[in-house]
Amino acid sequence: ARSAGTHAAGVVIADRPLQDLVPLQKLPNKDKDKEVVSTQWNMGDVEKAGLLKMDFLGLRNLTSLSSAVRLIRERHPDIPIDLATLPLDDRKTYELLQRGEGKGIFQLEGAGIRDLLVKMKPDRFADLIAILALYRPGPLNGGMVDDYVNRKHGREKPVYPHQVMKDVLEETHGVMVYQEQVMRILNRLGGIELSQAYACIKAISKKKTETIAQGRQQFVDGAIERGLDRKQATEIFELIEFFGGYGFNKSHSTAYALVLYQTAWLKAHYRTEFMAAVLSSEMDGAEREKFFVEHIDDCRRMGLEVSPPNVNAGRAEFTVSKDDKIEFGLLAIKGVGLKAIEAVVAAREKHGPFTNLTDLFERVPAGVVGAACVEALIKAGAFDSLGGHRAQWLAVLPRSVKDGQAAQESRRRGQVDMFGLFEPEATPSNGQANAKSTAPTLPDVPPMPDAERLAEEKKVLGFYMTSHPLAEHSEELNALATHRVADLATVLEKAEVVLGGMLTGVQLRNVQKSRSGLTRMAKLTFEDLTGSVPSMLWPEDFAKNEAMIKEDTICYVRGTLDRRRDPAELVITKIIPLDKGAAELSRGLVVRLTKGVIQPPDLERLLRTVRNYPGNLDLYLEVVGLENIRRAIYKAGSSLKIRHDERLLADLGNHLGSGNVRLLGQRGFTARVAPTAPVVAAVAPTFEESPVEEDDD
Repeated sequence: ARSAGTHAAGVVIADRPLQDLVPLQKLPNKDKDKEVVSTQWNMGDVEKAGLLKMDFLGLRNLTSLSSAVRLIRERHPDIPIDLATLPLDDRKTYELLQRGEGKGIFQLEGAGIRDLLVKMKPDRFADLIAILALYRPGPLNGGMVDDYVNRKHGREKPVYPHQVMKDVLEETHGVMVYQEQVMRILNRLGGIELSQAYACIKAISKKKTETIAQGRQQFVDGAIERGLDRKQATEIFELIEFFGGYGFNKSHSTAYALVLYQTAWLKAHYRTEFMAAVLSSEMDGAEREKFFVEHIDDCRRMGLEVSPPNVNAGRAEFTVSKDDKIEFGLLAIKGVGLKAIEAVVAAREKHGPFTNLTDLFERVPAGVVGAACVEALIKAGAFDSLGGHRAQWLAVLPRSVKDGQAAQESRRRGQVDMFGLFEPEATPSNGQANAKSTAPTLPDVPPMPDAERLAEEKKVLGFYMTSHPLAEHSEELNALATHRVADLATVLEKAEVVLGGMLTGVQLRNVQKSRSGLTRMAKLTFEDLTGSVPSMLWPEDFAKNEAMIKEDTICYVRGTLDRRRDPAELVITKIIPLDKGAAELSRGLVVRLTKGVIQPPDLERLLRTVRNYPGNLDLYLEVVGLENIRRAIYKAGSSLKIRHDERLLADLGNHLGSGNVRLLGQRGFTARVAPTAPVVAAVAPTFEESPVEEDDD
């Protein structure tokens, strides 16, 4: 062996000094001043020798729980919170889980397991233990999950070959979910000792045929001694052999289920504090950007406001304000360190809110908060609440640093300016330092263009907070796409979808082999205003779309979902530029007509206009202002099919108003089909038409 490594979480425990039982060694740690004591034997040999090896895992969720409880106690000191004594039958918690609200909840972040929550409708703690044991490839592919759900809801009845099977499996509706259940059946029906039973199910999971054969013979012999016939004993062992390899350790699943329940309980009862703690837990995580986008979106879905960064309100971590808003944690801003935030918060608490940049630089230690740190705060929007705009604050930053540090140096030397000799020392009523008189005036510079402002914001936050580049295109993107990212959980495997949004996190990779001989592919994230989905392009599709695969490209994509991965991955086959989306994806054009406003000359002009642009797209008339019907949509006759043309859209917009003309996208109309009611005839008598839909009031 050239070198020795240590297990990330493995700890060996004994009832006497370890050097009496196993050879030890000292290895250098990451911290070079310390050493770690390790066994010289590897993991397998330590276990064979009979020593106890425990894996102690560090869970981010435990930190979230602790932080949430601290925030609750700060805001509600009179309410006792003890997670160890929570009742395990809380109705509100199970209702939240039954809705599939798993964001931020331990082990329930993935879309697949949230779908399973909705199907299973857990209403007892035992269901939570089972769901964590069942949501694995083996049970999912083996049909065990469907069996559990169907039997729980009475759609199927479990069959028990023997009373012992019923005694052991009744808690899981006849499904062999846990290793302990299989061990107990082997023990009680076959007379196999529990230690040997454990070895048998391990052999089944690893398909060790010799050990399995020995276990089968031992079980059948023992079962016959206990009154079973050979055929029945063999059939029961075949069941064990089929399902036993999927068994999961129940004690492990129970411990995880408890953490799951505690996080769900907090989200159900103290969602603001809980979500603030969840956001704080991932500020230095590997996927922080994706994490923040998803959880801030989850907050908004629940009606919780996450305030943008604010130098006069935020602390290092995410906190909860008096008006029940989540204050942005300033430590989540790249380039802003903990010591700098602590200095800013201390100065703010001592002398009140900051009024401008010079005020800040006068009151915080110069060696702790520098220009680069404050520049990041400005770009993140932390000074927006002070008035002005970000370009002005960036322009005045160098002068403010100089003035603030000069003021600190003067104080250090005990100097005052000449005018200060004749002015009484006074503190403003709010207790803040009076820096307004020396602060440089914000210069008259134009604001940053929105695209630049958002790009700089994303650089320091990793995501868009105050707005999104997609916002100005949202109407068009929603119209032409078949789905939003938030809808993908309901999309069938391999069904083609069209999404409108933006490419982010682009990574180009080399592959050694492909059917076409091409060697490059792309991994990326596709996001819209409802969320993001991991995506990829295989080498053949990468070659066709390479010119479009750039960071922050706004576009449409065609693709299918690969659900073999968790989370599901979007396999992109085509990228459509934003400016070509309407021409390629439109199904038709909708013209809105209001009864009483549109007159016959308007209709005649509309008819002349559309006839100048023949094509293969359908024209729809959306009629509003009718009695007892909110709207009626009619498809114009086949002789009035049109083509996509920007001049046509401009002409119709100028004539009818741009808000009365829109493209019909891939999703089409979703309301029910109307019977027959030629209400359009009174409005547009010259159009050959057929009814599409009506919406009653």
